[in-house]
Amino acid sequence: MAEPAVGAQKPRSRIFNRKTVPLYIMIFPALVLTFLFRYVTLPGHLIAFMDWRVTGFQGWVGLEHFKFIFTLDYFWQSFINHWRLILMGYIFLFPAPIILALLLNEMKGRVLKRSVQTLTILPHFVNWVVIGAIFINLLSPRFGYVNDVIRLLGGEPIYFLSIPDAFPWLLTFFRMWKGVGYSAIIYLAALSSVDMELYEAAVIDGAGRLRQTFAVTLPALSATIVVLFVLSFADVFGGLFEPVLVLKNSMVLDKAEILDTYIYEVALKRNRYGIGAAAGMFKATIGVTLLLSVNLLSKRLTPDGRGII
Repeated sequence: MAEPAVGAQKPRSRIFNRKTVPLYIMIFPALVLTFLFRYVTLPGHLIAFMDWRVTGFQGWVGLEHFKFIFTLDYFWQSFINHWRLILMGYIFLFPAPIILALLLNEMKGRVLKRSVQTLTILPHFVNWVVIGAIFINLLSPRFGYVNDVIRLLGGEPIYFLSIPDAFPWLLTFFRMWKGVGYSAIIYLAALSSVDMELYEAAVIDGAGRLRQTFAVTLPALSATIVVLFVLSFADVFGGLFEPVLVLKNSMVLDKAEILDTYIYEVALKRNRYGIGAAAGMFKATIGVTLLLSVNLLSKRLTPDGRGII
């Protein structure tokens, strides 16, 4: 076979061909939705600097909306509540799918393993309104099963969702129950690519199952863990609006009100769009700053020092 001449240009690959066109067609709806709801709406942030009412634009107010919300104790309380739930999420929710993936990876029975995985994934596809109704009924002081057990044991019924200090813990548990199985899929996929010879070598060296987990399994997951940890900061304030809106009540507002529900109440219910937009911009600014900071930190953790984004 004749070799190509030295210096000859390689034929350029066509952007549109039989293999790539179906891929472009599949990604096109996602690009359109992203453009419509992420980029077309960007000018809406200017409402934070406007006197915008139901009747429309009334004039520019500069930073007055920011000055107003920064003097409100209730705004800062919602900010603290939001961060409390975020930190609890990173302490309990982030490692939960890793632990579940490790446990599923140790299971030998294929049928049992698939059954457990299916049962843990199903809650992800249930809407928060339905989940809220389920747990409100389970914890109801009148006809909830949990309080029925408490009565059988001789105790008094407890309205769990009316206890302010218990609300963050209950919400964190509900979020874990809903999302742990679905999030574990990524880690299970990463574990499937681990070379089995590494485990065999560990066994020869006398490592038990626990030692193998720390010496082989977790190092194999480290890259995936770092990537997901950094990317989680892209939406660090997200994922809390629906569960809090569904489960909060007037008894626990001091611990349940977060920035998202505060913006919803002020901007949409009270028609104070400028104040709601200012609070939203403040939240977005912190989120972007955290994402860039964590990505800068990840450059020291990745082998090539390039970071994630």
